[in-house]
Amino acid sequence: MRQGGVLSPCFFGIFIDDLVKLVNKANSGCRIGACCAAIFLYADDIILLAPSVSTLQTLVTICELELIDIDMVINVKKSACIRFGLSSKNTCANVVAAGVNIDWVTSTRYLGVYFESSVRFKCLFSKNKAGFYRSFNAIFGKIGRCATEEVVFALIKTKCLPV
Repeated sequence: MRQGGVLSPCFFGIFIDDLVKLVNKANSGCRIGACCAAIFLYADDIILLAPSVSTLQTLVTICELELIDIDMVINVKKSACIRFGLSSKNTCANVVAAGVNIDWVTSTRYLGVYFESSVRFKCLFSKNKAGFYRSFNAIFGKIGRCATEEVVFALIKTKCLPV
């Protein structure tokens, strides 16, 4: 399976499906109405949701054991824990993967969206806006007055909006 290939995400989804089944079978994620949401994936980026630190540790351990079976590991350097809710500012126990503590952070990025630890679930868009304006100003500063509107809009669509 080639990284970047058209079918790579589909094959990876099939490859990782047992992990999702095991996490869901634990039935210990956060409740959204009657549903239990414990895991979200996009390609190889995973979010685990848990109502407590001990439950999160259980989910991480489940993932770790299943990933070992398929010759993969959790990259602790790219992993982070973040809390939402009334206890979001309190210090809590460590979550461990591969014998290493996963850092607790007050802000983290997932798929280009920044999350901030707070009493309520909170996303930050200020960094995304700043990146958009930086890209826009770079384009408009170079060709804004000499290019046609169609060219400027096409560049903004392809270079600024993805930011």
